[in-house]
Amino acid sequence: MRLYHYSNKHIKDKIKPVYFGNNTYTDNDKNISAIKRSFFFTTAKIPEYRFQNSKYKYTAIINDKNIYNLISDNKALIKRGKSIDYILQKIKKLGYKGALYNVGYNVVILFQDINISKTKKKGGGK
Repeated sequence: MRLYHYSNKHIKDKIKPVYFGNNTYTDNDKNISAIKRSFFFTTAKIPEYRFQNSKYKYTAIINDKNIYNLISDNKALIKRGKSIDYILQKIKKLGYKGALYNVGYNVVILFQDINISKTKKKGGGK
C-alpha cells in the first residue's frame, strides 16, 4: 500500500507518531485520544484543502496485511468499541501497525515510525 503524507516540515528519513498533537491538524485528535499516530492519505491527489499548499509530499510503502481495515471491520471493533482509544488499542494488540478508515476519503493511521521512500518538494507552503 502506497501512503502519502503532506507537511511544511522537511522530514529526513522517517515519519514518526511521536509528533502527534504538535500541529493544528492533530491537536483535536489528541484531545480525544492519547494514542500517538501519524496520518496518511491513500491517494496522491490531496483530498483536504488545507494540505494543498504543503511544501513537501512524502511517500511511504507498507504491506496491506499490516493495516487493519476499519471500513470492513471484520472483527467488529467499532461495534464493540467503547471509545476511540479502546478501538486503537485493540488494533495494536492484534499486531497491526495501523488502520485504514474513511472520512469521505480513505485515511491510514500508523502507530509506529515508517521510512520515507520518496520526498517531493512542492511549490507553496508557509
